Parts: sequence; structure tokens; C-alpha cells
Amino acid sequence: MRKLILFLGTCAALVAGISWADVGISTDLMQSIEDTNKSLSSNISLNDVKASTADANELTDMFAQVETFFVQKGDAPDAVDLAKKSKELTMDIVNYMAAKNYEAATNAATTVSRNCRTCHTFYKKE
Repeated sequence: MRKLILFLGTCAALVAGISWADVGISTDLMQSIEDTNKSLSSNISLNDVKASTADANELTDMFAQVETFFVQKGDAPDAVDLAKKSKELTMDIVNYMAAKNYEAATNAATTVSRNCRTCHTFYKKE
């Protein structure tokens, strides 16, 4: 499972090199999401409930900002849906960590990373 988390973190790092300038979303926000998502995956793998919960709560707020951005941008229903799903997953992670259900938290974090990659494929231009 740790190899999967490391793989996802590496993929996220590679995707981060692409610019969001053409899309119009804050590069700082995207970088913060990437950094916090890496931290979340690491903290879940360490079974660190407090740190994972803090990361997940922070990501929930950031995905809400991404969702709002794409709603206002218009013509990006997939991005809105992915941001909303990621926001919901990070809220689920808080609950999973409180219940010490580390496997479910890991699976949710993996899905969040996949959602990010999917959105980047369609909306992030080099």
C-alpha cells in the first residue's frame, strides 16, 4: 500500500510542472493542494489521525475553492464534479481516520489523487 501512495505522490509531482495560467486558477492554490495531498497520503500511511484530519480538512476547504472557481468559470461541468467529489472524499477521510479505518482512508485518498489527475488531463494546459 505504501508503494501505491509513493507512486501517486510521484505522479502528482510530475503533473505539477504544468502551468495553470491558461485556465485562470491560482497556481498557489494548486500547489497547496498538491503539497497537502502528499502530506495527507503520508500521514494516513503513518496512521497519524491528528495530522491526517488536519490535512483532510484543509483539502476540503481548498477543493471547495476549486469547485467555486469552475462553477463561476462555466463550461466545465466535469471539473465541478471532480472538485465536489474530492471535497466529499476528504470529508469522508476525516470520518475514516476518526474511526481508525486506515484502509478506507487510503482508498479515499487514492481516489482524490485520481480525481486530480483526471481534472488535469482535461483542464490543465502545458
